[in-house]
Amino acid sequence: MIKLYGAPLSNYYNMVKTALLEKGIEFEAVMTPPSQEDDYRAKSPMGKIPCIETDDGFLAESIPILNYLEDTHPEPALLPSDAFSRAKVRELAQSLELHVELVARRGFGALRGNEVPNDVKEGIKSDLTKGIGAIKRLAKFSPWIAGDEFTYADLVGYFTFTLGNRSAQLNADMDLFADMPGAKEWFEKVAARDSVKQAEADQAASRRG
Repeated sequence: MIKLYGAPLSNYYNMVKTALLEKGIEFEAVMTPPSQEDDYRAKSPMGKIPCIETDDGFLAESIPILNYLEDTHPEPALLPSDAFSRAKVRELAQSLELHVELVARRGFGALRGNEVPNDVKEGIKSDLTKGIGAIKRLAKFSPWIAGDEFTYADLVGYFTFTLGNRSAQLNADMDLFADMPGAKEWFEKVAARDSVKQAEADQAASRRG
């Protein structure tokens, strides 16, 4: 059985968790915070969450994990069947991570009531503007983010925008959905999936302690 290491407050953890739920893969959740301890870095080299333990060993980083799950449990599919379409989903997922999630993350302190320096805010606004421009060129929202098939890019996108849009609003006075027709409807459609509802319920329970 796969063991999933991480915590429900992590959006990256939830990307992987919802993929496991979507695919009906049995797994054991091992509550683990990020750690620089040698024991955990033997599992996840940068000490980040999530990571998974498989029969063959440990694997870290959310998108490689998502690809591993697709390779080992191809049904139900979270990638299209043809090579180019699969690559486009991966391109979109990686663009969401690099150019939206990681940029918005610089201002996550504001979500906890902390002051974010003005130069950081300016950088967030500049880089998010470019990042969202890229997503607008890649995303379809017809009805799913990559087109007519539900893929793991929908999960990456949903959890990216969940916190990313709050950071954008607080730090850059930006609404990431504003100039992307169909994006808000897509977001609500993903939110209605059972896997996402379960992940968010677990996240809310974790916040309550």
